Amino acid sequence: MKFFDRIVTWWRKYPRIADGLIILPLLGLMLLTSIGSMTGTFPIYLYNWPEWALDTVVVSILVLHMAPWTIRRTNPVASAGLVVLGSLIHLVLGPDLLPSMIMVVLTVQNLAHLAPSWASIAGLCTALAGAVLYAAETTMVPHFWGARSYSEGEVIEPSGAFYALPISIQVIALVVLFWAIGNVQRTRRIRLETLQARTEQLRVEARQERELAAADERNRIARELHDIVAHSLQVMISQADGGRYAAKADPDIAVRTLDTIAGTGRDALDQMRRLLGVLRDTDSADTSPQPGLADIDGLIATMQLSGMQVELHETGQPGGQMADGAELVLYRIIQEALTNVARHAGAAAVATVTLRWRDTGVSVTVDDDGVGSTETDHAGQGLVGMRERTALYDGTFSAGPKAAGGFRVHAQLPYQTT
Repeated sequence: MKFFDRIVTWWRKYPRIADGLIILPLLGLMLLTSIGSMTGTFPIYLYNWPEWALDTVVVSILVLHMAPWTIRRTNPVASAGLVVLGSLIHLVLGPDLLPSMIMVVLTVQNLAHLAPSWASIAGLCTALAGAVLYAAETTMVPHFWGARSYSEGEVIEPSGAFYALPISIQVIALVVLFWAIGNVQRTRRIRLETLQARTEQLRVEARQERELAAADERNRIARELHDIVAHSLQVMISQADGGRYAAKADPDIAVRTLDTIAGTGRDALDQMRRLLGVLRDTDSADTSPQPGLADIDGLIATMQLSGMQVELHETGQPGGQMADGAELVLYRIIQEALTNVARHAGAAAVATVTLRWRDTGVSVTVDDDGVGSTETDHAGQGLVGMRERTALYDGTFSAGPKAAGGFRVHAQLPYQTT
């Protein structure tokens, strides 16, 4: 960070210290110069006051005018209240001119910049009234020269109300000018705060979108892993159980069974590597195409090798373009449904896969005549995963036991709209 950027950051982080480092040395300088040479003129009704009393009045005014500047950013209303108190003392008891009077218009500007609207208006009205009263007091009340002045004790007759008007106009113009400057600063500050709030809101929304995208990706990966692992393990378990009994009568069957188990394991391992390779985002990751409807025959053949009776029926012709990934969804639904049949429907169950091409989309139906039910998937990904996959493509999904026995899974996806 650059040197000046650090100063600005520190200035904003510690406003009281920053303002105090500027105003307090100036206050000390004014106290030394004002007390050392009492050259101002005081109202005539203070003529008999001792020198120390007049010094006390001047010190009080200087402190009340300048010290509140240290809290002008953290509490602008309280700061202005102390300046008003000092101005009242100045108007009634103080000399006609003091260098700290500039703090009055600076306070008006600060109120317009940082304070609420009601405080800004109240500060403007108070300053305008003070300008009129100050002009009247300096032109209509007799004054005398204070101690340590070259005309000490000399009385100055009032110049008359005629001169009050030009003085008040000049002071009023100065007050309005600083109030207008403060309002310009206020408008700029509000615009910057709005932009910062909008930027923060966009940052939060972007973070939430990333989190949602990550959650969706985790769910997608969990579904893919579930489909790959559950299906492959089910086929391997069925093949192993069948091969163990068949090996006694025909060793060749055992060899073919082991080949099927090995092929299923290698295929699952390849799919796992592709999925994890994409997650690692490496250039060497295998990105071969995901299975689709053209691979359903191979899927059914694999299930038949495990001993399940599966039939495939396809009707109609494609009437449109499927969305990217839609065929993978239908493939995974069929794969999950057949895996559930193998788990829950019983050894003698017959599964029927029906693929229908319609004018509006494509549907798949998996029926079985088994005795089990797949309404509950203990892995937490089965039917829920099918429903989520279908919903991603604005499709419909239903699953439940049939009245005549068995279980049915049905999903339909629309064609891609152009």
